[in-house]
Amino acid sequence: MPRDRSRASEVAELSPLETYLRSEVETLKKGAGKEFDEALARAKPTLETIQAHGGDPRFALCVLTSARWRRLDPLGAEFGRWKRLLGQFLKEPELHTLLATKHEPRGMLKQAAEDALAFLQSFHWQDEGILDSRVTGLVTAHQRRASVHLNQIIGVLAWHLREGTTGNFDRLVTMAELVGAFWPVRRRGSGVIDPIPFESVKKRLQRSDEDFNRRFVVTFERTSFHDLHRFLATTLHDEGLAHCGTACPPGMADPDDPLAKGEILIEPPQPAPRVPDDQGLRGGETPKTTDIAIEFRVTVADENPPESGPTLSNPTGDQPNSSTRLNAPDEQENT
Repeated sequence: MPRDRSRASEVAELSPLETYLRSEVETLKKGAGKEFDEALARAKPTLETIQAHGGDPRFALCVLTSARWRRLDPLGAEFGRWKRLLGQFLKEPELHTLLATKHEPRGMLKQAAEDALAFLQSFHWQDEGILDSRVTGLVTAHQRRASVHLNQIIGVLAWHLREGTTGNFDRLVTMAELVGAFWPVRRRGSGVIDPIPFESVKKRLQRSDEDFNRRFVVTFERTSFHDLHRFLATTLHDEGLAHCGTACPPGMADPDDPLAKGEILIEPPQPAPRVPDDQGLRGGETPKTTDIAIEFRVTVADENPPESGPTLSNPTGDQPNSSTRLNAPDEQENT
């Protein structure tokens, strides 16, 4: 569907989205709502710059918030002890020999312990954000974990500023301003928080795997954002939130369809009608009737729905155009 690049449409859309994100941040971490307010106030001018050049500030805000406020969801304090005890039990061959019989349940104790240990080892900690929850091998919220999330959002923001905006403006500086507003990046060797960490963002972008980010990270973030703003549009009955911006994947469902508005009602199964079967008319036979079983029927609330022609398939891609790089600060031409 066509992208909405109008400035007026997205100004009104940020307010309910901000409210939702703040509540999710506060739920995830008590007291973090104030941090979100402060970060949003610092990022507002930069978000307006992105909006003025055809980008989607809602997308940038969701990506930054989801990466900045996360928590590790542990399995529980007893999981480690249980695995250690089962491992010690399996290392006792004399005990297994003593218990082993052909006809008693205790003879299967070793196999049961192996199965239980394998089952416990299949569980992992969850790295939980406001938009997603992913498996992680990390069990401590240390600097390395934060750095991984920072690298990912830099790649996502670089893609959107390169592919989803137009006009001449310094995209690297814009990205550094957003990161600095939401992320406490410290200058190397000084320990002082850099308000606009331009050099750090530039180096991280150079080290990142652009193809991996485009194929996996960017695709996931775009789909998550699209589902979120459509969900909010339906639950809040806000038509403005339904419009897709330049960050949404192309070819997604039309926000004006009855399903998106919650106007499709699925009713209980109804008796099947008797439909004439005209196959016998070709040989001069008497028309017959055939029973057709209908599992359910769909009723559209709109009594006079607009007519629409067949929908043509539109191949989707991760990049709206063929540009593959982000403008450096000294390059003032749009890619």
